[in-house]
Amino acid sequence: MIRVRKYGEVTDFCMGRTIGPVVPYAVHAFLIGDTLIDTGTVYAQEEFLDALKGSSLSTIINTHHHEDHIGNNLALHNAFGASIHAHEKALPFLADPKAIGLKAYQRIVWGLPEKSQGQALDSRISCAGRTFDVIYTPGHSPDHVCLFNPDTGWLFTGDIFCGRTVRYLRRDEDFSLTLSSLKRLAELDVTTLFCSLKGIVEDGKAALEAKISFMERLAAEVLELKESGYPPCRIRRKILGREDAMYYLSTAHFSKEHVIESILFPAAGCPSD
Repeated sequence: MIRVRKYGEVTDFCMGRTIGPVVPYAVHAFLIGDTLIDTGTVYAQEEFLDALKGSSLSTIINTHHHEDHIGNNLALHNAFGASIHAHEKALPFLADPKAIGLKAYQRIVWGLPEKSQGQALDSRISCAGRTFDVIYTPGHSPDHVCLFNPDTGWLFTGDIFCGRTVRYLRRDEDFSLTLSSLKRLAELDVTTLFCSLKGIVEDGKAALEAKISFMERLAAEVLELKESGYPPCRIRRKILGREDAMYYLSTAHFSKEHVIESILFPAAGCPSD
């Protein structure tokens, strides 16, 4: 499945694997000028290549190394000769996607990408006559970056935003680092978010601030219950409720419990850019 939407100079490609009548988890990639930000899932490869016919594509930027963001790197490089760029920490995973360590549900929903060769991103990139700042935003992954254009206020957020609330985290996500990255982004003069999960989000600064407020309230409530002697499992049930389908379908990789544990037991330190 692929759906295409225009937003000014930006083309939004929403894609995912169709399983029966359902697309379990769609992901967005964005084209601006001859630069593509993320390449989506390998299961949408044929439709994506067809949708890009007639486009001029010279540069691919991966916001991070996850399989639903690098899925079509090689196919698009072969079709257009586009160079591939990502944070230096992402490059080993592009070269060997098996190192991502995909769970069964990830292989079913998004698939294993083919190997591709990337280059380390500079601090700024130019596309469609505009200059974008590359902002290091760890938390969702240790190699995550966002792209910001100060003239338009456009912010390409990869998976660091993903909505105004949070009820689940992957086992390898870091709540505190994600919150710090969001606060850094909220200091910018943002107008529109281009989010890999939610698509195009207008009034982007307000959306970032809403998520920050939600996460801060959540963390305060979790820590207050901890001080009252609640164990993590009781805190989770009281605040977020029972685990649901997300937990079971992902074999506990996505979990409400991980949200609580990441607040209670934050990783030490912050990785440097």
